[in-house]
Amino acid sequence: MKKRIKSKHQHHEEVIRQQIEEEIFQDKNVFFEKKLQEVTEKYVKRIDYLVGANNELMRELKRVESESAGYISIPNAAADCIVLEENF
Repeated sequence: MKKRIKSKHQHHEEVIRQQIEEEIFQDKNVFFEKKLQEVTEKYVKRIDYLVGANNELMRELKRVESESAGYISIPNAAADCIVLEENF
């Protein structure tokens, strides 16, 4: 009889523990899901921005290449930074 009562109490304890854990983790899951959604939206926006910038640069490069028949002019500020190597 004592064994049955003990196992019955143990069962109730496990059920109550499970209910409490479900309530706690349910709240945490909502919190973590919300954070995950915010971070995901942030990175999706960043990816969209970078893809757009890349497409814009590609269009500009194609335009310049078509205008100069394969030659790309380098601005003076950038050209001043180029180091030319000489073979001695």
